[in-house]
Amino acid sequence: MKKASYILGIGSLSIILIATIFKAMHFPGAGILLTIGIGFMSFIFLPIAYAQLLKSTDDKLLKWVYHAAFISFFVDFIGMLFKIMHWPGANILMLIGVPLPFVLFLPVYVFYHTKRKLKTDVNFFGIILFMIYLGVFSSLLAVRPSEIYFNSIATSAEAISKSNELISKQLNAKSNSLELVQKLDKIKIELAIIVDENNNELVKEGTLNNFTKIQGKDKWFGYDMCQQAGLSDFNLAFEDFKTDILSSNKTAITQRLINEIDTYRVAAEDSDTPVIGKLSLINTLNVLTDWQNKILLIDYVACSNQN
Repeated sequence: MKKASYILGIGSLSIILIATIFKAMHFPGAGILLTIGIGFMSFIFLPIAYAQLLKSTDDKLLKWVYHAAFISFFVDFIGMLFKIMHWPGANILMLIGVPLPFVLFLPVYVFYHTKRKLKTDVNFFGIILFMIYLGVFSSLLAVRPSEIYFNSIATSAEAISKSNELISKQLNAKSNSLELVQKLDKIKIELAIIVDENNNELVKEGTLNNFTKIQGKDKWFGYDMCQQAGLSDFNLAFEDFKTDILSSNKTAITQRLINEIDTYRVAAEDSDTPVIGKLSLINTLNVLTDWQNKILLIDYVACSNQN
């Protein structure tokens, strides 16, 4: 039984470490791996190890160490799981869980170590190092960019959106460019509502207004959600638009603007997912609004060359 629990613990930690690398590199499947690893660690390995340790000793003081360890790490891992899955109460659990090993487990362990007059050994330093790693890892999960940052991105998107309105009014744009702009409007609306249904109140006349009031600005989602919102349809239409522009009105400016759109829209050779599928909601909306601006500018340059 002990051998099985060791294998389970090492396996869970290995999955969590691999998932952390996937998360840092924005590889697909990171969320699933983290959920599996932390789920196994929290609900299977920790309870089994806790029960085995309690049965293995009659030392009441040592049992208190095990009690403190189980409570501290269980709450910490559950907080991580809630944070990854964006479940309600995640921030509260992280607020409690991150310092808990240091304010509950560590004092109890040091007291036991001192009371039993044990020599400082490799196990002691191993536990300290593990706690440092756990604290850093859980703190990184708890880190959330400030509201000021997200609002600055939202303000930028609003400014570009207003610029697009002015260009559209003054430009005798081709129908296909206006269709692309409208497709992007629909994608932005779909993404905002998928993330939070309350964003439906910000939709007026088929466009998303007041970016600073959007709920869930910091939410991250996969490329599949972008496709679900209509990005695949936009990509097909944009390829036709690009072919037409490059065959009839290719200039250095139009080529550069198209390349800038493709940088976010098309996956790089070393990646399966385009950059647009790796951003938070407000950053995605900002990029899509920037695409609208570039499409209108491409059309403006094309019309100017014809005149």
